[in-house]
Amino acid sequence: MPNFDVELIEEEWDDDFRPPRGKQYSVAAADRIEQDPEGQVVAVDRGRVMVLVDGEIVDAAYGGSMRRRKVAVGDRVRVRLPRSEGEASRLTDVLERTSVLERTSDDEVSQARLVAANVDQAVVVLAGDHLEAGTRFLDRVAVACEHGHVAPVVCVNKLDVADADEVARVQSVYGDGAGYEVLLTSAVTGEGVDELRWRLEGCWTVLTGHSGVGKSSLVNLLVPDLDQAVAEVGRRGGRHTTVAARAEPVPGLSDAWVVDTPGVRSFGLGHLAENQLAGAFPELRDLNCDHHDCRHDGEPGCALDPAALPASRLAAYRRLLSSVRGDDAWERDEWGRASDDEADEARDAGGAEGGDGVGDDV
Repeated sequence: MPNFDVELIEEEWDDDFRPPRGKQYSVAAADRIEQDPEGQVVAVDRGRVMVLVDGEIVDAAYGGSMRRRKVAVGDRVRVRLPRSEGEASRLTDVLERTSVLERTSDDEVSQARLVAANVDQAVVVLAGDHLEAGTRFLDRVAVACEHGHVAPVVCVNKLDVADADEVARVQSVYGDGAGYEVLLTSAVTGEGVDELRWRLEGCWTVLTGHSGVGKSSLVNLLVPDLDQAVAEVGRRGGRHTTVAARAEPVPGLSDAWVVDTPGVRSFGLGHLAENQLAGAFPELRDLNCDHHDCRHDGEPGCALDPAALPASRLAAYRRLLSSVRGDDAWERDEWGRASDDEADEARDAGGAEGGDGVGDDV
């Protein structure tokens, strides 16, 4: 048998080395990614992210292979900090999420769009003078929250122009019935704003709502230095005021961040299967039906007593169930349809956008 003399040569790691496509990174490269500092995203905008790292905001590039990863405000990420003059910070990893708030542009679209990640609660702002339409929007957001392990909180704003009987109905149906916390506020008089502020203590909170509910006015009161533009909104819509989701620290509170999102024109639930819907309604969660996957839609052995549930919530469940199924028996409400602009945007993006973009808001 021939003898082979083998000489082992030690070489230093080349920082500029990039493995060929389709190959895995070496152990040394993986170790370097593990050593990159961890932070939390506070804003996402056109290929760049702002990340909170050790109390400082880092502007990091978001390109290359990372562009195929969905990134949203609240995401915990790793950032490669500059090693030499002229080098830019860049994202190297997106860590596992503990919660997500997602929506689709339409009930018929299954590709979800990230609204925010790793948030503790979502405050759904309703306009006190349009509560009937607002509660339909609330039903949808609450389902998405429950599915994504985010606690829903109801905020009836514009209390100064609200109908007292309608406000009482919301408190009864969503507070007493569903078990959600219901806050009452007025950005005009300041009523209830302090209660809302203290509800944010120690939490990452998403504020969401459709156009004209006064969300940006509330954010201006919670974060005075932000000074968001506030538009006059008529019956046919208004100007854009919040153009991209971003997180802001709430002054005077400990570890309190509020994520302001663009006002949305639709809140689709096309990413949910029908067997996931019942579990997103707290009133239906503990029913002892004969079948564990009961849809509570008239099946034999269903334990649902329609008289024990507010008629509006039962109607909401059946409307959403029919919409998720794709049935034509129920007319889809306005929050389950994309506007023409948003439908075009979803088609252009191929359903792969990481987070929400521009929307109407006030």
